[in-house]
Amino acid sequence: MGAWPAGRSRAAPLKPGVAARAAARTIVSRVLRSGAYSNRVVRSETRKLPIRDAALAQRLAYDTIRNLLRVDRTIQTVSTRPLDKIQDDVLDTLRVGVNEVLFARTTNHAAVDSTVEVVRSIQPAATGFCNAILRTVIREGEPPLPDDAGGAALRVGQPLWIWELMVEAWGPAEAEAFLVASQMDAARTVRLRSGEPPEAAQAIAGIGGAYILPPTGDVLDSMAVQDGASIAVGLALDPQPGERILDLAAAPGGKTLHVADRLDGRGLVVASDRHPRRVSSAADHLRGSMVRWCVADARLAPYRTASFDRVLLDAPCSGLGTLRRRPEVRFRVKASDLKDLSHLQALMVSEALRLVRPGGVIVYSVCTVTPQETVGVVEGLPTEPIVGLPGRPWAGGWLLAPHLTGTDGMFITKIRA
Repeated sequence: MGAWPAGRSRAAPLKPGVAARAAARTIVSRVLRSGAYSNRVVRSETRKLPIRDAALAQRLAYDTIRNLLRVDRTIQTVSTRPLDKIQDDVLDTLRVGVNEVLFARTTNHAAVDSTVEVVRSIQPAATGFCNAILRTVIREGEPPLPDDAGGAALRVGQPLWIWELMVEAWGPAEAEAFLVASQMDAARTVRLRSGEPPEAAQAIAGIGGAYILPPTGDVLDSMAVQDGASIAVGLALDPQPGERILDLAAAPGGKTLHVADRLDGRGLVVASDRHPRRVSSAADHLRGSMVRWCVADARLAPYRTASFDRVLLDAPCSGLGTLRRRPEVRFRVKASDLKDLSHLQALMVSEALRLVRPGGVIVYSVCTVTPQETVGVVEGLPTEPIVGLPGRPWAGGWLLAPHLTGTDGMFITKIRA
């Protein structure tokens, strides 16, 4: 709902610093209002910007989403209008600006001037309002956070239910360490498929083949873009040449390709997913590999009982381990979703147990850290310890996380049939 008469965009192009903030506003708007994924929309909205401004737009957009609860709380405290009475584009621009004033290293002058210029380009009548909000925030700062669980959740940028869930699972100290680390940017990581790594690449300790690239380093044909935690899943599966391997929920195919690379043409890799379009996209991306793709529901897969030596089940989940790369996940998942997700995951594990041969191995992994989707799913099953990976044990499995390993959050467990 708009609070001002419709304005006209200026024909003149925006100055570089202003264009970066306009791009950040568009990214925030598309993520919050249209359900876009931040890691995808950033690429499309910054591709025409100079490298420096593209990086600024990405940083401001990600940080605005990460700090959104505190940013909105601050705006509402100093604004004469409720948030839902501020025009969408104006509010999202103001969010980027207030985030910059409160949390970025930019000078206040640059943040205010650039933000007001973006507002002027979309709604000239709102420039005075936004200028006043920003200058009040500069003068008064963020309102004090409550000295309770709600304040602790705000400090780490999370809805209260996520904070309370993680405190119950791990205690306040580790919950805070994980959630603080999840507010940071993720490194550019790759899996080396062949050859030698570039000199500037940094190996990730304990995860063979995983490297961190410098921000401007090229991704070569000998590399696959993959987070270190995802690479750890393939290492835990440890496929051997000549074996029959099933990837039961395979799209988009990063872990599938790792399995195929490990077999080096000797054996069979079957990859399935229930979404035809995702299967088509993954099969096209992995064209030329030894992988055979199939559209199938992992709860009732069309394969013979006991027909695979190893089964990889990287199950659909809440994704709370990926907050560094997709900060909007905190607003997309609800506490009530966890029961349905854990039920789905348990059905998939049961099907994996049917499909693996006696004595074979199942690796169950999820890029989340909720107890319901991790230790709760495999409780009572014959799990085996994960050996040789960084991180720490967690009940019947193994935990990697940004505060422990510098990777995404990932729970991995090995089940012996």
